[in-house]
Amino acid sequence: MFNKTTSYIFSRYGEIISDLTKKQSSKLSNTTFRIKDKSIDSFLIYNQDAYVKVSSGIVMLVVSVDEDGKEYEKFVIHRVIKIKAGVKFNFIAISSNARIELSCDSKTKKVTVPLKQKHPIEYEPLIQAFQIKEIYAYYYQVRNTNYTFPGEKHNYWELTFIDNGALQTTVDDEEYQLNEMDLILYAPDQYHTQSNHADQSCSYLTILFDMDLKDEFLITNRVYHAHREIHRALNDFIKVSNNGMLYDNELMLCYLKELIIRVLQYDFLDSSPVASSPMQQKFENELLNEIIIFINDKIYESITIEDICVKFSISRSSLQTLFKNNLNIAPKQYISNLKLAKSKLLIKESIYTISEISSMLGFTSIHYFSRKFKQVFGITPSDYAKTIYN
Repeated sequence: MFNKTTSYIFSRYGEIISDLTKKQSSKLSNTTFRIKDKSIDSFLIYNQDAYVKVSSGIVMLVVSVDEDGKEYEKFVIHRVIKIKAGVKFNFIAISSNARIELSCDSKTKKVTVPLKQKHPIEYEPLIQAFQIKEIYAYYYQVRNTNYTFPGEKHNYWELTFIDNGALQTTVDDEEYQLNEMDLILYAPDQYHTQSNHADQSCSYLTILFDMDLKDEFLITNRVYHAHREIHRALNDFIKVSNNGMLYDNELMLCYLKELIIRVLQYDFLDSSPVASSPMQQKFENELLNEIIIFINDKIYESITIEDICVKFSISRSSLQTLFKNNLNIAPKQYISNLKLAKSKLLIKESIYTISEISSMLGFTSIHYFSRKFKQVFGITPSDYAKTIYN
């Protein structure tokens, strides 16, 4: 998440100016800069306050936090800003074309200070690392015992997900065993075979698609067991493929890309198990939904885990498992996060004081509320309230 210069955090380095008055402007020397660099290797220091306005495009202000410039903060410039004298700063273009107007006293002195770190400070754009260009085909297959597919290779990607049973496959002469809830990806031009034993049958989903992932080795030659995130993306893909609504094709591409991303993240994410059966998952979904509705209805009360356990005849450990497996969060933390999210909305409404909001939401004290609020949002409730008016 980007910080804007309207953020309260920016007040350490400057302030927002509604607009420069004619009287102020007449005393200042104005310079227009074209900003195109996506990185900086130095900071600027002015010995007097400098006023900055973005006249076109989107510009990021980089401000040094420490004396050496090794720690820094980034802000997207919003409105006219004043940068305090002595602050180390520089600009990075976010959009392809950007211009700024910088105003300061004509007697102001500027010093350029090189970074003391080896590498420049760079803007990291939010762009696609890979793209799924087209889905060629997708189908569900059931194979009886003694099934043998002699093998093939082709110039597109292929995904195989085992819904039930087991399947053996070879990829470039390497053997792999696929069991229930396992999947494998065949890259373009990878020769592969499929078969099962005399005592095995299987059913599986196949998706054929075109993808421009450069580092194929990151996800090939390996069997993945579908944890909840992978399984959810697969279910979403299958569900939307049967709808036939406008733009469902776009959704299918999105869900398939999410699935590939989950595979790429496989070794870095906590793997929550999938319910042992569709019936169990249905039960979990319905129970969790009822509990969440109950928590929302009681948002202005002091809710305890014991209250929930008694209400829904569930043990404390089962409740913990239900929330962990489905939401990857403890129920107590879920309740706290929900109350804090509600507090932000109440602060925005500017009807109640911080103390009243704390009391309304069942926090034991305003000090405890402020501490929890800052832990989650990185800012105190009172400071957050101040940002709403900027």
